[in-house]
Amino acid sequence: MTFIKQFDVKRLAIITINSTQNNTIISARDLNDRIITSSSVGLALKKRRGKKSVASGAQLSSGYVVSKLTSLGYSKIIIQVKGFGRGRESAIYGFSSSTLVIQRVIDVTPKPHNGCRPKKSRRI
Repeated sequence: MTFIKQFDVKRLAIITINSTQNNTIISARDLNDRIITSSSVGLALKKRRGKKSVASGAQLSSGYVVSKLTSLGYSKIIIQVKGFGRGRESAIYGFSSSTLVIQRVIDVTPKPHNGCRPKKSRRI
């Protein structure tokens, strides 16, 4: 939390992009960890009945979050990305093509230290 003090905290929002193989969930929160708005590809493509795993839906979903943040007066964002899904880069592209200023992009994908225990070896 120390690196956030150097930014203008009144107009700063933290965007969390959770990207899985089946869906991409985008949530925006302020520095007090209160959720401002959230959106997902399934919510954005609900009227069109499209597939949730498409990358263009993540860009459309990030557009909904951008419009809500600009209407509330936010101008700067920090993006946290988690997961290896298809909508990961396209959601970031949706934020970069908007009027919001991206301060940082942080990858918070959990990585295994050693992984699961492997199966026992087969004896012939």
